[in-house]
Amino acid sequence: MAEDLLPILTRFHREVFIPDVKRVVGEAVDALEQRINARFDGHFDGIYQRFDRLETEFQMLVAGLKRVEERLDRVEQKLDKMALRSELLELKTRVDGLQEQVRILEARLDG
Repeated sequence: MAEDLLPILTRFHREVFIPDVKRVVGEAVDALEQRINARFDGHFDGIYQRFDRLETEFQMLVAGLKRVEERLDRVEQKLDKMALRSELLELKTRVDGLQEQVRILEARLDG
């Protein structure tokens, strides 16, 4: 009798038990895969949002730096003009001094 049951159990195992186990395991794996994918999608969405914010901040920093550089150029130009004016005033003072010395020399020669 046990010999008669072996083919039946083998057939049951092959036709009922194995397909059922494959289905249950497959469903569990699919569910786990979906949960993992959803989790990764959420993480990637967060990463992309951070990249977007960083990109926006980077563009703002670049624009701000450009404004600072332009302002610095204007300040340097003003400083250059001020230095030139200072040098010009110094030269005028020296010329005035030389003219005074010339007057003194002329007065001595005439005198």
